[in-house]
Order: sequence, then C-alpha cells, then structure tokens
Amino acid sequence: MSNATQSVAAARINSLLDANSFVEIGQAVTARTTDFNMTEKKAPSDGVITGYGVIDGSLVYVYSQDASV
Repeated sequence: MSNATQSVAAARINSLLDANSFVEIGQAVTARTTDFNMTEKKAPSDGVITGYGVIDGSLVYVYSQDASV
C-alpha cells in the first residue's frame, strides 16, 4: 500500500483479496481540486485506493475510498 501505516481502506482491500496478491494502480496520484481553496492544502493522495488482485484464483479489480484523506 501507499502508506507505511495501513489505512482502513487498505485493510478492507487486504481482507478481501488473497494474501500478497494486491497490486496498487496510481500510487503517485495526488488531489488536483481547486474548489474550497484546496490549492493551498497538500493532500497525499486522491482519497481512493485502486488496483487488482486475486480472490480464490480469479483476477479482480478493486477500489476503496480512503476517508483519512
């Protein structure tokens, strides 16, 4: 996952997928909103963890919203 401390969103993904099968997509994505004076604030990500992994041998794509962002 992106952060050293695992978020609730990351924990949900890890509990759903087979062990060590998750591959995160877009780890370096940052928030780009300009509404509500957000250009002055730094957000470490866009608030969504996306990627793919395996559930019982089947490839799946998953996402989970990260409320901590």
